[in-house]
Amino acid sequence: MKLGFNIGSGPRPFFTNSEVEWINVDKVLHPAMPVPDLLSDGADLPHPDGAADYVVLHHVLEHFGCGEAAGLVREAHRVLKPNGSLLVFVPDLRALAERWLVKGLSTQIYVTSLYGAYMGHEEDRHKWGFDFGSLHEFLTQNASWTTVLPFDWRPISGADLARDWWILGVECVR
Repeated sequence: MKLGFNIGSGPRPFFTNSEVEWINVDKVLHPAMPVPDLLSDGADLPHPDGAADYVVLHHVLEHFGCGEAAGLVREAHRVLKPNGSLLVFVPDLRALAERWLVKGLSTQIYVTSLYGAYMGHEEDRHKWGFDFGSLHEFLTQNASWTTVLPFDWRPISGADLARDWWILGVECVR
């Protein structure tokens, strides 16, 4: 059975099945959200080197300020097996801005995507943003990946991955 970490699971836990054991990780307990399996910020996982097949950061990196998630990326690299994958999903600021500029997106939706949908917790706010080039640069500056490519949107067993035109998905292979 494969092992995966869903870091920053919040309202979107992944579910263990016969193919992948998912460990949902979050640093904050929200009363209206599922309780994570592991209470942690994800930058210090209590697992050995090379233990995981997947680490998923699903709408997580944008909640850190410039450079603040470097330890999280390095920790993902550490716990991944050789050929294991870090899957990163963030709002694609370039796609959002291009759509907004041609009036294909309301200012309210654009700004909410840019700054986050604040729901009473500081963790809701977006503190940084990416397009493919800046995300690639950030990921490769903080770990030595074999490849960093756009995610191919294949199904990952047990993972609940949101897919839309404004979501940038990247796969880093250790």
